[in-house]
Amino acid sequence: MKKLTFALVSLLLGTSLLAAWPLESPPAHAVEETKPSASPSATKAEPPTDIAAPTLQAAVERFMKQLALQPGFEPWQQASWTSYPLGPGMHGWVIIISAEGSEAGYLVIHAGEPDTYRLTEYGKGSYPLFSLQTLHRSLVQLELIEYPHQTERLYFGPLQALWKITVQNADRIWYIDAKTGEEMPFTGDAKLPKSKSAPAPNVQAFTNTDAKHTIKESGQAEPAEPYARLPWVQKSGKPLPFDDLKQLIAQGSKPVYAAQLYEGSVTVPLPVAGFQVWSSGDRFVQFRQDDDRFLPYEALQRLGSFYP
Repeated sequence: MKKLTFALVSLLLGTSLLAAWPLESPPAHAVEETKPSASPSATKAEPPTDIAAPTLQAAVERFMKQLALQPGFEPWQQASWTSYPLGPGMHGWVIIISAEGSEAGYLVIHAGEPDTYRLTEYGKGSYPLFSLQTLHRSLVQLELIEYPHQTERLYFGPLQALWKITVQNADRIWYIDAKTGEEMPFTGDAKLPKSKSAPAPNVQAFTNTDAKHTIKESGQAEPAEPYARLPWVQKSGKPLPFDDLKQLIAQGSKPVYAAQLYEGSVTVPLPVAGFQVWSSGDRFVQFRQDDDRFLPYEALQRLGSFYP
């Protein structure tokens, strides 16, 4: 699949995008704490509380503190962050991490039990999920930037995160991958994981990892070039137990994961770059997709297969 190149954000992004983008950069550890069902305007966050009942702000800062101890996450030690609500009924936020004036990663967090926030996925690097810079560059390349339009974040789960672009007086809708900025090959909602008549997806069920958990094991590997060899095209994958995946990584193998998304209309191959295991029992697989992205193993098993 082609990759889109990316540029800076313009003032012509339309009222919806402007509402989602803070007019001023927040101070370190600032938060726009907004209920997902409400409008995207910011409200003042409460100060951190104890682990039993954290606010969103406290949960984010604990996740960041834990991840900042891991190799490659060191810039997060002095980072700032801003939260944006995900789509209606999804009860979640994307947290954009910034360090030294540049984007440095992201978290996706969903509300769990009362006063509990679960970590759904996360990543480090200059191309975070739902980056406004990535969105803008895509709009420029698609020649949509000059038209009045609205944008909406849609998060159906790991690997199924989209910008929905509605252009005034257009007879179609554009969907853009929220990580790569790539245009999706469909113009309506028929291929999305849910229809308008179906209930919102149970995104809270992806992990058990909340703010009290820590990383207890990790490993890294040199990722493959997924198009250098094509086992994910030439044959069907088989279930790969997590311990077997860890062994492949330890042996220096370069497994590739491939997912079939949106009713098979999109195939996403991703090279494995490592793993992290949390004290909650959740296992996150590290992939290289422009930069590093950590996705929950159990959700991946339902979406695709690993290829040694």
